[in-house]
Amino acid sequence: MSTNNATSKDPQAWRASHPSAWVRINHAVVTLCGRLAAALFAVIAAMITYEVIARYVFLSPTIWVEDLSLLCQIWASCLGASWLLQHQALIRIDMLISRFGPRMRAAAELWSLLVVALFSGWVTWYGVYIVKDAVAINAASASMLGMPMWITKSAIPVGFGLLFIQCLTEAALVITGHIQPSEEVHV
Repeated sequence: MSTNNATSKDPQAWRASHPSAWVRINHAVVTLCGRLAAALFAVIAAMITYEVIARYVFLSPTIWVEDLSLLCQIWASCLGASWLLQHQALIRIDMLISRFGPRMRAAAELWSLLVVALFSGWVTWYGVYIVKDAVAINAASASMLGMPMWITKSAIPVGFGLLFIQCLTEAALVITGHIQPSEEVHV
């Protein structure tokens, strides 16, 4: 089994130049999702800072920060999941797996990808029904902003759909011998 041959500066560089167009496109989409998730977390910090200043310094709280920061947090978390999987940065306990040989390690990796794929596929499927239901009943947030709930709930099928696709991509890479080691993730 081969490991990634990227430089230490960018351990994911091999994906951007992979012979398969699917791996290159997937890498670009997932990288974009990861950057968008990081940007959304920065926006959340700015909104909450603004709310604290508005509320405690100017005694004029907003009606929009709570809803919008929650919306951004849900979307950032869902969009970031596929990026975390691509970078092998999901929480994992590899005390035992690190002692396996290459074939057993590949089998364990495929098993874990199958479990995550089944779960994310089910959540994607169910999430579509949640969004349809929110649209059908015209659900809105209970706050003064009254934001349509389908906007927030759409993060579920989109994010878990991306995670499902990433599981399939990672499984294909494992099957073709491209197992990569876990890495320290820096954004």
